[in-house]
Amino acid sequence: MEKNRKNKTLTIPPGRIVPAIGLGMWYFGEDAGAYFKETALIRKALEIGYRVFDTAEMYGNGGAEEVLGEAVSDCRKEVFLTSKVSPEYTSYESIIEACDKSLERLQTDYLDMYLLHWGMARGHPEEVLEAFTDLKEDGKIKAFGVSHFDLCDLKEWLKITGADGTAMNQAYFNLVHRQMEKELLPFCQKRRIPLIAYAPLDVYPSVYENRILQKIAEKHEATPRQIVLAWLFAKDNVGILVKAQNEKELNSFFQAQFITLSAEEEDALNLAFPVR
Repeated sequence: MEKNRKNKTLTIPPGRIVPAIGLGMWYFGEDAGAYFKETALIRKALEIGYRVFDTAEMYGNGGAEEVLGEAVSDCRKEVFLTSKVSPEYTSYESIIEACDKSLERLQTDYLDMYLLHWGMARGHPEEVLEAFTDLKEDGKIKAFGVSHFDLCDLKEWLKITGADGTAMNQAYFNLVHRQMEKELLPFCQKRRIPLIAYAPLDVYPSVYENRILQKIAEKHEATPRQIVLAWLFAKDNVGILVKAQNEKELNSFFQAQFITLSAEEEDALNLAFPVR
């Protein structure tokens, strides 16, 4: 595999530089019997080089936060932790309380990023933003953002006084699901709001059998999944959250950031998997 060994990074407003790859915690914390296996996997991720970890209070009803908190308890200042407030919490008081509970489960006194988990239509965005602002002023969160916001939601959110501090938007984005490239990604790039692609590998299995994708993978001595990730890594202002089930996947996904696709290879992938 031809590699450029420089780790991909992302700039979080107003200027914090963090790794562009992170490990997502969705499906963690759902089975109490998997607690030790999951904490061990996170610690292996740390050994490999992962420093960004994404969770939410709704993952495993708080279980994912507990697993993650235990796994990084002895290296908290080395990692970037993101969590999300559940969409049913829309009042100022409920969000403050939810954040405090997340901090307790994560065994920390601050979050690097706190997100509103889902869109504008579920509540009172002014109260959400007021809570986020106060949490930031109190040092309980370093930055705030949103998740699952489409372009309309994001524009409405940014009209609220103080929302110009929004430092992240998470979206379902991969080589097959590219709708956000029409409007949402260009908007986020213009506003310098990092777009974090979750589920970057969740496509139909047949996609990985595409001959063009396989040929590019063969050229780089890589797997088709690594090429799918490399395609995303090449995008400006885009970060990636992967889900891994074992050490092999952790290593493989982490190494994908060191693959540099040629312009011809990117064009070939864009032609094989067009924006629809």
